[in-house]
Amino acid sequence: MQDQPCDLRSSPASASEGQTYLPHLRTTIPHPYARLYAKKDGAKRRRIWNHALEKSLFSAHELSTMGAPHRRTIYTASLEAHVDRLHAQLISVGFYPVPFEKLDPFKGLNSKTAKSMVAGLQHDDSHMKLKLLEIERAVSRYRLCVKIQTRC
Repeated sequence: MQDQPCDLRSSPASASEGQTYLPHLRTTIPHPYARLYAKKDGAKRRRIWNHALEKSLFSAHELSTMGAPHRRTIYTASLEAHVDRLHAQLISVGFYPVPFEKLDPFKGLNSKTAKSMVAGLQHDDSHMKLKLLEIERAVSRYRLCVKIQTRC
């Protein structure tokens, strides 16, 4: 029995990134997450937890040493504590509890819509912080220029 020539498409050099070459099977196996993108059957799947804000809460060491379920628990507890602090702030200023008549425009609001509104506010806030930072940098450069010019 004669050996079959090696299939170049299954050689380690031609295996694309994210694929594993298995010489005994002479094939490449796609990355495990590739099936998630390939599935387009329209079935509703469980949403993967969004990790976007983890870096603002956890250090790089904590991200590498803690598992996602443990981080989720800590993140949720941190979020609840933050909401409690916000409520305490609103009470101290006199804006909480909100009178029911002021809540009428939001009656029957879908939770996803409310989440989208909050996400929009957070997005606007991050843009405003960036703009403020840029203005502060420009002012500090301007002050430095004025200081240099007054010395000359």
